[in-house]
Amino acid sequence: MKKVYFLSGTMNDERLWQWVFPMLENIDPVYIDITQANSFEDISNLINDVMEAPGILIGFSLGGFSALNFTKQHPHKVSKLMMICASANGLNNEEIRLRNSTIRFLETHSYKGISRARINQFVHPGADNYEKIVEVIRMMDVDLGKETLIRQLKATSKRTSLMEDLAVLKMPVCLLGASDDLLVTPDSMEDMYLELENASFEIISETGHMIPLEQPTILAHKIHEFVFS
Repeated sequence: MKKVYFLSGTMNDERLWQWVFPMLENIDPVYIDITQANSFEDISNLINDVMEAPGILIGFSLGGFSALNFTKQHPHKVSKLMMICASANGLNNEEIRLRNSTIRFLETHSYKGISRARINQFVHPGADNYEKIVEVIRMMDVDLGKETLIRQLKATSKRTSLMEDLAVLKMPVCLLGASDDLLVTPDSMEDMYLELENASFEIISETGHMIPLEQPTILAHKIHEFVFS
């Protein structure tokens, strides 16, 4: 069994991978929980504590950026890197302003949970099991709660671009994007691909941002292909 290490995105836990992990033949998936981290340094330390080097690291969304950040810091510890619906870009001033405004609102108001309108921004309207996917996202949000959301927003707001670091990475990197991702565009992932020396890049069609929930069978196949290539 090949150990492979997985990181989830903002307000996601291991349930993000619940339909992917059972389909991973000859792979021992090791989930690294980053929800308690207070900074990207904390996230890197969590990865470093768990991962047996050299290891294969797979990150989704925030987890993808975090995996890339760790790989930049410890390139000898990562044998392969997969980023799913994740960008190397930092946050611009407007994005930081909006985050700070959201944090201030959350700190002074009750949190009623993620809205259906917000969930609709993550998921393709034609997704199979749409309502089940919505329920998974909603329950992760409920269980992780307001304090986790505030912590993750604060922890990841100081996000400087890693684009200039891509060219020095020599290990195989797989980039998987989504055709209808409203958060991380295929173009931003293609920009990363053009900077990497040893990379593959593929767009999965008819899916939104939440590939692990929307297209678990395709994703499991892509992971298996990458791990054993």
